[in-house]
Amino acid sequence: MGLLVVDPGFFTTVQDLGRPGARAFGVPLGGAFDRESLTLANALAGDEPGPAALEMTLRGGAFEARCDLGIAVAGAAVPAAIVAEDGSRRPVAVPSSAWLRRGERIELGRADQGARTYLATPGGFQVGAWLGSRSDERPVRQGDFLPAGPSRLPCRRPAAVDRREPPDALRILPGPDWSLLDDPDAVCSARFRIGSRSDRMGLRLEGEGGSISVATTADRLSAPVTPGAIQAAGGRLIVLGVSCGTMGGYPHVAQVISADLDRLGRLRPGDPIAFRTVATAEARALDREGRMRLRSLSLRIAAAARDGLG
Repeated sequence: MGLLVVDPGFFTTVQDLGRPGARAFGVPLGGAFDRESLTLANALAGDEPGPAALEMTLRGGAFEARCDLGIAVAGAAVPAAIVAEDGSRRPVAVPSSAWLRRGERIELGRADQGARTYLATPGGFQVGAWLGSRSDERPVRQGDFLPAGPSRLPCRRPAAVDRREPPDALRILPGPDWSLLDDPDAVCSARFRIGSRSDRMGLRLEGEGGSISVATTADRLSAPVTPGAIQAAGGRLIVLGVSCGTMGGYPHVAQVISADLDRLGRLRPGDPIAFRTVATAEARALDREGRMRLRSLSLRIAAAARDGLG
């Protein structure tokens, strides 16, 4: 029982909230790159945050139900439809919940904006777990089977989760190596674009930003890094992603605040990106505000999804 991968899409992985307690052992955090969208997909499936879902990057794919299966989608809007065995199609909006009958497929196309779309099911996909997480950096392949229990969900599209990204710059804090920058103002005054060589490990910035110079230091030691760390390497900036390593040797010049980390997961090659610094107190307040807002929203959506099954 579960989903059969008919078309894996461009880069589709199974992700939950990752392995936050394993960094001391050199294990990356991992998990969903856009945790807000994963949380909303889980909520539409009637779940608390955490169950494993499919993270589809830039393009979706096609997945066939091998039992009656409730599904929920959230994140980057993509054209989506449920295809019955007779070939008829029922459109599926993003975000929304729906119900696949045994033998039906859900087909998801390309995202025109945003980068990642999440496909969840009640209870999550029951793939193998490691260190308390089902997250896997290996993309799914055609013919893979994703176990999941039989379920049904009402067809709902909560307008409250529709959103548009603010045109604001990503907010950052000066990093431990901020003082090594030859011109600290250049980080916030320049305009960058996401490079094509970007993935879950990190976003390489290029184009309009020009060169970012840092002072050289002898016998530099590697130091701990986390997702959102901005490193200077070869005159360019790299923003570390959710699957970055736990240690880094390049100068750590700035840090994206926690409230903006999900926005990193929504950026795609070619997208413009800019930064502005904020005070630590503001960063903490924004983090609390974002967590409370998402918690309240997800609880309301999950309760409505469960009520629809009564």
